[in-house]
Amino acid sequence: MSRARFTVTAAALLIGVSTTTAATAASVTPPDRAIVVTAPRTVDADHPLTPIGTALPQSLRTSPAPAAPPVQSEHGDAIARRTGATYTVDADRAPAGPKQRGLGPAAVSPAQCAALLPSGGTRIINHFEFCHVSTSGYDVVQGGKVIGHVSWRQLTAGNIYANDRGAFFTTALDRVVRTGTTTDGLLRVDWAAGGYSGPDGSNKACDVHANPSNPALLSAWQSGATATHDISSQRADGYGRDFVSRCAIASYIRNTGGAAQIISSGMRADSASYLNHFNGAIFDRVSPVMGYSRSSTSHKAVADHIYDAQTKPASTWPTKPGKVIPGSIASGKTLSRLYEKWDAAAATQRQKNETAKNNACAPIRPTPSDGLDCDEYPFGSTWEGAGVGDNNFSVRYLDSGQNRSAGGSLAAWYAADRILHRDKFYVAISS
Repeated sequence: MSRARFTVTAAALLIGVSTTTAATAASVTPPDRAIVVTAPRTVDADHPLTPIGTALPQSLRTSPAPAAPPVQSEHGDAIARRTGATYTVDADRAPAGPKQRGLGPAAVSPAQCAALLPSGGTRIINHFEFCHVSTSGYDVVQGGKVIGHVSWRQLTAGNIYANDRGAFFTTALDRVVRTGTTTDGLLRVDWAAGGYSGPDGSNKACDVHANPSNPALLSAWQSGATATHDISSQRADGYGRDFVSRCAIASYIRNTGGAAQIISSGMRADSASYLNHFNGAIFDRVSPVMGYSRSSTSHKAVADHIYDAQTKPASTWPTKPGKVIPGSIASGKTLSRLYEKWDAAAATQRQKNETAKNNACAPIRPTPSDGLDCDEYPFGSTWEGAGVGDNNFSVRYLDSGQNRSAGGSLAAWYAADRILHRDKFYVAISS
């Protein structure tokens, strides 16, 4: 199923007006008696709406226009490491994958986001699913005094398209509360995107498209209408061998009083030939984690080995004073995928990893060794493998079936979760 393109763009949303005021609504009523609204804003216990009957604070009489998403200068995973955002894939389960709207498995929905985030917030569930929940509102003003309020809960679900370089977002506004004197009027959700410029390349902003039937009035949201937006990047707009596009993305809520930015995040598109689906995209402001379990019947021996390497490196072979082995979240040191067919340097490093592993395994090979493999950690398919030459790695003979099962799960995850060459990730071990 190909992705339908909306014909109305939302990219040119609301940028370019330096300020808006709460007294700009056209009306035949004398200006001091016109009913106007303030710009939307986040509402919570620390930021309540203005009490009805009181004067509108000066700080709310003007509303600076929200900035467009900036041109990124760093990768989304660098932002994720600062914020600590992670998600874990269980090696015993099928890797996650993008969702095709209208086809199974079902896409994450605004209602599911509400259940996931009952106290609000933003969550990148995995590379392919995104949720946001927040409460916003505005004051209704006449003659400088507040005469009413409108508030609502915003539920936004994001899903990456299957075999396409884009995502679709569905937004609902529920729990709409109208207090005092209110009127129906403009209330619209918009999205915008920024591009990327960094040492590895650059790309223009992603394209943003709004469904022309999206709700634009308060009453439409109250009746249960939802808004849908597409954000995508064309292959020709990407850079490098994988045609990568990195984009900052943001969502705004607008009424006649102004606009407010509600969501700030990012996504990456690629056309890597060595991954599942030639074209794809991810929500990239999250660090992926490959998870192995010490109770797994498929790879317990590998999980035990990695656990010891991460938590008791001094007990592992080869010995080294002060050995520090990367890859755990606690260490803060990621692993980086090594795709050996990328270029000659990658092929050489992969061979160095294999040679160093074999050299370390030789003196500890048991007799007999039938049915055993020499497992290494960090993985040979990473730039942090044994071939680095610093002896910050571990090798151990263990059941060959479990070793190959764990390796197969890792390779499948790389492909399904769109882990590109040199992408960074963690490894976590559970009990």
